[in-house]
Amino acid sequence: MFWTATGVSRLFPRTTQIFKSWSRIASYSQLSNFKKKGKLKTMKIDTPEFRALFTPELLKLESLFKSYQHELRIAGGAVRDLLMGKTPHDVDFATTATPEEMKTMFEKEKIRMINAKGEEHGTITARINDKENYEVTTLRIDVVTDGRRAKVEFTRDWQLDANRRDLTVNSMFLGFDGTLYDYFNGKEDLEQRRVKFVGNAEERIQEDYLRILRYFR
Repeated sequence: MFWTATGVSRLFPRTTQIFKSWSRIASYSQLSNFKKKGKLKTMKIDTPEFRALFTPELLKLESLFKSYQHELRIAGGAVRDLLMGKTPHDVDFATTATPEEMKTMFEKEKIRMINAKGEEHGTITARINDKENYEVTTLRIDVVTDGRRAKVEFTRDWQLDANRRDLTVNSMFLGFDGTLYDYFNGKEDLEQRRVKFVGNAEERIQEDYLRILRYFR
């Protein structure tokens, strides 16, 4: 289903007031002109759930990116789930490689790519050993948004990508060596069962109106 600003407003008639309220109670800082506002915290994790992710296919994917000198990390909800002691159902990856660099790499290594629709937003899906599909997305910045879709620019800066994510608990990255990269106190919020937006809550929701539903979910 495609949501518009009008549709969300009808569903939530007091949306503007809610936005303003959330801006006061669920905001870390004002983000503008893609400035970095978070303060990086790192730590190591080593749990059974994390180790269980390392199938031969994932190890091959990791080795491939490393051999081409591209950084690759686990991103978003999978990191949150692992910190909660859960096995993620879906694991998304973020990388410093651009879509073109990924395509060149996969073609050279004769790895099949599927679902080309995500390329515009930086996502390439690789099928490893004809067994597992992995969605890998280039680090990016949302340049223009209309409340549902965004025009993006690619970056190699992990913190700028974290800036554009919705909730602090979804803005963390996890390296293959177990290093957690946390720019907005996502781990602490998770432990305290706090749901907070990254930066200004009103701005985050205006970028994508479905975030109002994810907040309550």
